[in-house]
Amino acid sequence: MAFLKWEDYVMFVITLVFSLGIGLFFSLRSNRLKTTKRFILGDGNMSSFPVALSLMVSFESGVMMLGVPAEVYMYGMQWYISIIASFFSYLLTTHLLIPSLKELKLTSINQYMELRYNSHGLRLFATIISLLSWANYLGTVLFVPAVTLEIVAGIPMWISIVSLTIVVVVYTIIGGFTAVIWTDVFQAFLMFGGMFAILIKGTMEAGGVANTWSIVREKGRFNMLDFNPDPTLRQSFWSLTIGGVFHGLRMQFNQATYQRVKATSTVSAAKRMYMIAAFLLLFISGLAVLEGAVMFAYYHSKGCDPLEVDQVRNQNQLIAKMVRDIFLDTPCLPGLFLAALFSASLSTMSSVLSAMSAVFWEDIIKPHTKPMSDKRAIRIAQLSVLFFGGISVCIAIGISGIDGPISRILDITGSCFDGAVGGLFILGWFVPRANARGGLVGGFVSVLFVGWISFGKLISSGVRVTAKLEPASTEKCPPLNISGIINATLYGQLSAGTMWNESYYKTDVTPTTIISEPDGLDTLYSLSYKWLTPLGIVLVLIVGSLVSRLQARTPVDPSLVVPICDYLCCCMPELFRRKFRCGVKYPPTVKNTDEAAAESAVEMLSPHDSSRLSSG
Repeated sequence: MAFLKWEDYVMFVITLVFSLGIGLFFSLRSNRLKTTKRFILGDGNMSSFPVALSLMVSFESGVMMLGVPAEVYMYGMQWYISIIASFFSYLLTTHLLIPSLKELKLTSINQYMELRYNSHGLRLFATIISLLSWANYLGTVLFVPAVTLEIVAGIPMWISIVSLTIVVVVYTIIGGFTAVIWTDVFQAFLMFGGMFAILIKGTMEAGGVANTWSIVREKGRFNMLDFNPDPTLRQSFWSLTIGGVFHGLRMQFNQATYQRVKATSTVSAAKRMYMIAAFLLLFISGLAVLEGAVMFAYYHSKGCDPLEVDQVRNQNQLIAKMVRDIFLDTPCLPGLFLAALFSASLSTMSSVLSAMSAVFWEDIIKPHTKPMSDKRAIRIAQLSVLFFGGISVCIAIGISGIDGPISRILDITGSCFDGAVGGLFILGWFVPRANARGGLVGGFVSVLFVGWISFGKLISSGVRVTAKLEPASTEKCPPLNISGIINATLYGQLSAGTMWNESYYKTDVTPTTIISEPDGLDTLYSLSYKWLTPLGIVLVLIVGSLVSRLQARTPVDPSLVVPICDYLCCCMPELFRRKFRCGVKYPPTVKNTDEAAAESAVEMLSPHDSSRLSSG
């Protein structure tokens, strides 16, 4: 399977060495990272654009570069609706939440739980759930480049997984958060370069823009709007839109997001950073969708669908197969793609490891140990990076046995954690009457219920299956010999124009209709994967609000709650808006600008609360 040349390996090695070099540079520049806070949050004075690039690549990783093209290839371009919905959610919450998050004097976002709910137990619960969510994400991201390297270079998956983990752990440990930011910037440009190379060359090989677009439309890949309300459909306009909105909300309450908000110097810089990141996310996700469309047009025009004839064993290897085919005789470009893919995964892994290190130190170690020197604290944070890197290796190997596009696998395996954590933060910021007991009960219900559905989706054989769209043509595919290996000589003849009988190949069902009907619990397990995170968040909000109402109302610090009605219903009468404040006395300036609101809220803190915030 290997086809890389020496120049491709050179480009790939340069990427890894450069990433390590950035970590070493910032380690020396910062004089061994004098404080724990600097190791975790950087110097807090970075410009908006590099931090926005870092935030973008933190969430758009190799999962996007492999999973999204595979998704579009098999099911069409409608997935992009969720990104558009997330984009508008980012724009809205930039004004609602970023100012308040920026003003918090905390190191870990989970410290908010203890301040808002006055409960260390709830903070610990949120911390454990967050770490589980990050570990699942980290393992998924690690699996992506390994499965690619297996097909393009013939390197066993476990070797790639271990090697990549070693590289990212080393430069995260020696460089700290500042190294993570600047390595992300370098890797972001590599990602864009690799994606543009695939789009340009792939479109040319597919017969040009007009032919590519004609094939995509004719074969049903441009299926953006499906208004069927059935919640068990794999994807529809409603599940993608609502799921995208909730995903955008969840991303606000993420340690990686919070670290980048704190890395900027002012509230306006933080808002500008987040806006830039939102546009970058929209753009790069669009490139990934176009890659999937071009890939389908390419294989259809060549007359051989690699999925239908088992030329790839995993649909997540499709884009790597295409790179091997279109760049076979082009020096350096396969290496560029490999470097781009590994850069996407490296940047995400470093961000995740940095976030997990911050959460582990601030929420688990620091509150339960005696005060210690910064040197020892940094050492513990560094060891935690090594520990979580080891866990990610185990998860990556486990995920390799799950079938389906990697983006779908991630949504299923992580929804029970993401929904619970996101719900707890949304409950705290937007529901003034919420208390610790309500949050804890709502969180447990969310984790257990959504986790039950997710587990059922993965193991039940009666789950509703939605057929793929019509596959690409297989009329020019090469025959297989007895051992299932492509006859290379005949392949050359077929490529020259010889037709091959499609009946030699076992194909999947081609209609777009549903091909199995579930009953009993399988109906619940068939719920679309895009509904899982919204369901988890809504369960926390409903159960948490109801349980909280059974107890007496407790005072709430106005700096820890967002008056959403004052922002979104500013034209409504004051009497109406006052009811939604639930007795919380917000500063009068909350009706004017976001930044003034945040500043006034901080000024209203009591001396005791101020000391608690500054201690973070």
